[in-house]
Amino acid sequence: MNKNKLWLGVILSAVVLGLAVVYLLRMWMPQNALNWVVYVAVALIAIRSVVRIAALAKVAGEKNDQNKG
Repeated sequence: MNKNKLWLGVILSAVVLGLAVVYLLRMWMPQNALNWVVYVAVALIAIRSVVRIAALAKVAGEKNDQNKG
């Protein structure tokens, strides 16, 4: 994965994470079952975004270690 694609992935994941967090804060404590399902789905998307950012950071760290060695 080249450097540009790596940074694009980080930026897109951060944007998705930000949108998910804003949604979760605005829809705090949904009232009906359908809204709870959407709330949980958005929470899972936020968690996935954090995992993706961590994975991309790990790849970036591995590339930096290879460049130094």
